[in-house]
Amino acid sequence: MSQIGVCVIGLGMGRGHANAYSARPDVDLYLCDLNRDRVRQAQGELDVKGTFASIGRALASEKVQALDAALPHHLHCPVALKAAAAGKHFMTEKPMARSLREADRMIEAADKAGIVLMVGENQRFMPTAVKAQELIRSGALGDVFLVQVTELWHAKPGGWRLVKKQMGGGNLIDSGIHAVDTLRLLGGEVVSVSSQNTRRVLLDLDGEDTNAALVGFAGGAMGMLATSWAVRHSAPNPHFAVFGTEGTCWAAGGQLFLQSTKLPGHEKPAVYPTESLDTVAAECAHFVECIQSGRSPIMSGLEGRRDLEVVLAAYKSAQTGRTVKLPL
Repeated sequence: MSQIGVCVIGLGMGRGHANAYSARPDVDLYLCDLNRDRVRQAQGELDVKGTFASIGRALASEKVQALDAALPHHLHCPVALKAAAAGKHFMTEKPMARSLREADRMIEAADKAGIVLMVGENQRFMPTAVKAQELIRSGALGDVFLVQVTELWHAKPGGWRLVKKQMGGGNLIDSGIHAVDTLRLLGGEVVSVSSQNTRRVLLDLDGEDTNAALVGFAGGAMGMLATSWAVRHSAPNPHFAVFGTEGTCWAAGGQLFLQSTKLPGHEKPAVYPTESLDTVAAECAHFVECIQSGRSPIMSGLEGRRDLEVVLAAYKSAQTGRTVKLPL
């Protein structure tokens, strides 16, 4: 399959996805959003082949082979199941689902239908994190014993994001799951989580506005995670830092820094070269290429489930006050 019809559902977060598909000559872009003003604006600015008034009509169209859905969390599973039943490839915004049961239903349906199921985690394509993973694997940092990841910013969530039942939680399961994915990318699989939640600033939320967690990795290293929507004025803080017996690397300001006793020229802290990349465009390109080639996405349903499992373990730990072992 060379030419693919992709329907972007939801032009809030999905508008960036629509921009990426519009620039690809191998994609016919279709749009679906209840907000007609958003649809009309996108039609005027992008190369759009057509629009649909409902998800059902998009699913029924022979012109559409794949759906890219940027929907509220409680709709991820039901729409994924409908996509699988219609034989449409499906990418959903993170988090994959609200529960492991929902995630398992999505994976099972996709496997049975033989479709590509991908979770839209753009930070998996972040050049600083990808390069840091390469440094870890090459041994440039020695034996890694501590990984730190933060996702701290100020937000004013509204609508469905205020409702814990629709969200599946609060900050951590939403933007915080980006940090969870980066933590796993750099540290490996998580085997234990000790966590605390708080809501001190965004009082309209049903869920937490801030989470802190200490995790244990399968290889014996430790991880520290801090995510928040309540940080109005952020301190100088790396997005992530990896500490090993022979070196340290950290990301800040979109750059990767490295200090290593094992790499000549890096005995002192210095910027380590990385490329510039539109991670949303890279994520959408990967989805299309996986459909064309039949490859499994690097952010497959199983990967999305693993991120979700860490989040749910953190919520369980915060609720019980105990360290939670994985798998759940």
